[in-house]
Amino acid sequence: MPTSNDMRKILDIQDKNIVFEDNCVEYTRFKGRKCKMIKGRLTYIPQECIKCQIPNEQYTVYANGTQISRITLPMSGMHPTYLVLKKQRFKCKNCGASFTAKTPVVKENCFISNYVKAQILDKSSTAQSIKDISVQTCVSSSTAQRMMNEQAKRYQSTDTWLPKHLSFDEFKYAKGTLAFEYIDAKEGKILDILPSRDSRTIKNHFISCYSLKSRSIVETITVDMNAGYVNLIPTLFPNAKIIIDRFHIVQLINRSLNRTRITIMNRLHTSDGEDMKKTVG
Repeated sequence: MPTSNDMRKILDIQDKNIVFEDNCVEYTRFKGRKCKMIKGRLTYIPQECIKCQIPNEQYTVYANGTQISRITLPMSGMHPTYLVLKKQRFKCKNCGASFTAKTPVVKENCFISNYVKAQILDKSSTAQSIKDISVQTCVSSSTAQRMMNEQAKRYQSTDTWLPKHLSFDEFKYAKGTLAFEYIDAKEGKILDILPSRDSRTIKNHFISCYSLKSRSIVETITVDMNAGYVNLIPTLFPNAKIIIDRFHIVQLINRSLNRTRITIMNRLHTSDGEDMKKTVG
């Protein structure tokens, strides 16, 4: 069987305080799927009490039982992989507080490893649905979405000036929910993404993030045929001209032609083929 050092390398775990013993891997079923459970033990001698910061001298802080956590790891092989980690519990003689051993593999009070979180963010940079990402990382769709949202908050737009040419659009990012994005129409760069496309959210965002002077610089805004955008733009961008995206114009014309064609065909349709020929002629 592999040693603790080998298991840490296989799982990309850098924490040497996690120890793996022989026969630590077993296959079982969890949430209706066959999965891989890897048993490990986390223990060390703390330097001080994390509550009162008293140095651990003469066993001031001593071992006091264990706590088992099931931590989601990146999928290993063909099966979902979990680390069943037995964490050492400690107690302080000075203040009477208890605490659990910590590891950089996972945040405190969390059961999804930092490796899985990094994997979710990495996959979100490619053209994949949230459902596909959640299946590949063995977490729920809501969990994957929440992690993306938390990370996105760390990278809010800091620009105070807008380009002369903007483009508004929306996209579906969750079931029944459309997000709003505005883009530098010339460079094709996404400037920011809002969680909703309703007029109040858009208006509050632009008023709070950009001054009237900055918004007055905008000369054109390209949009689809969303009436909400058309009504909102003059209020926020007094000098901007509205440009309807030609793709949506062509799409509207195509739909109108198809409806007209179907209406005429239905009008000429009869059960008698000869009558149809005469009508068409």
